[in-house]
Amino acid sequence: MAMVTIGSFFGEAQKDVDLIPIFRENELSKNPDSFLKTASLVVKKIAISAPSGSKFKINDAEFLIPGTTFELAYGVVDIQKLSFSENTEVTIVYAY
Repeated sequence: MAMVTIGSFFGEAQKDVDLIPIFRENELSKNPDSFLKTASLVVKKIAISAPSGSKFKINDAEFLIPGTTFELAYGVVDIQKLSFSENTEVTIVYAY
């Protein structure tokens, strides 16, 4: 697997708010000289913990968390958009 950078987000995901720009700003605040200064953030791997039944969208495709976790392996999809259908308490770990 290629070298990646990992990040995390925990707290309330607001209804219909794309989290990817928030992830990008968080990463830039930690490392102002990051390549993200001139590039968009594309998530390559993600793990989400949220209440059972939570609905969310990845790149406009809707998903349901049947248990309390959801994970996509590295490289399965380039995640450029991520939002939840309701305000939702989440813990998210991602690699880019």
